Amino acid sequence: MKNILKYGFMACLATVAVTSCSDWTDPEPVGVKFETAGDKDPDAYARYLENLRAYRNNGHKKFYAWFANQASFSSQAHHVSAVPDSIDVLVLHKPSLVNQTLRSEMDKKRSDTGMKMAYTVDYAAIRASWTSKKELATPENPAPEWGAFMADSLDVALSYADAVGFDRIIVAYDGKQTSGMTAAEKAEYEADQQAFLNPVRNWISGHKDKGFDFLGAPANLTDVSFLADAGVIFLSESAKATNMNEYSFLVSRNTVSGMPSDRFAMMAALPVLDENQAAVGYWGDKYSSWQMAMWCNGAVVANAAGVTNLADDYYDPHFSYKVCRGAIQLLNPAAK
Repeated sequence: MKNILKYGFMACLATVAVTSCSDWTDPEPVGVKFETAGDKDPDAYARYLENLRAYRNNGHKKFYAWFANQASFSSQAHHVSAVPDSIDVLVLHKPSLVNQTLRSEMDKKRSDTGMKMAYTVDYAAIRASWTSKKELATPENPAPEWGAFMADSLDVALSYADAVGFDRIIVAYDGKQTSGMTAAEKAEYEADQQAFLNPVRNWISGHKDKGFDFLGAPANLTDVSFLADAGVIFLSESAKATNMNEYSFLVSRNTVSGMPSDRFAMMAALPVLDENQAAVGYWGDKYSSWQMAMWCNGAVVANAAGVTNLADDYYDPHFSYKVCRGAIQLLNPAAK
């Protein structure tokens, strides 16, 4: 990080100065041009970007951030162009809402900084959508059969990788513990799991030019062999942790036979703007993302860390994305 910070500190200050103080509480006015670090000193900024792209491949622990992309831009917080450059993988919540403007920002961020773009293919989200259709079904408009609905939904979800131009997908599957299931229940569960994972496996084998990660509970998988090719294995239960000790338990529980456990990663929430969720993003008076990043920094089993609620973290009167930037620094401290 030393060479990056040499030019990046000035770049960050320049960017923050023109984006954090004026528009963090108000909608972005149409036609306003925000001065960038590249406008301030193009040569220094070019050197900073060159060092940043080189940094992507130096073996550091990767930093993922989940970003609630919107169909329109009412604030700098909704622009991919404004997210911290040191994020390694930006995970968009809604690939279906990527318009040409957003795609252009994604392409520029990727080419300038080497940041990868990803999205999640989520079993739980597909199941929830089907459940909603069942609840609204009528004799005239019955709900689709689950297996067919999941297959169609997977086709659509996996298609975004090529149609939009994502670099990675994140396969999300929590599953269930099978120890208390009857033989029939376990067989049904395993068949449903494979119906979700087999199309994913086919996609992986046909997309060697793209990467994939896993988000879930590996201990609940009946076959973990496909995770051998996963870049990062996020333990989804870590997002609900309340202290570092829980991470060790999660690692132990999910270290099953055949599991590449040196690729585990934890997740934590960034604080949110909703006053009714004031406890989100904190462990007592400490940022949970900072505690998580420190644990991942020192853990042999962890090769990455991830945060959610990125867009909410933009709004700070002094330093945009303050908590996220702090977590990145704690995961991979700059050389002194």
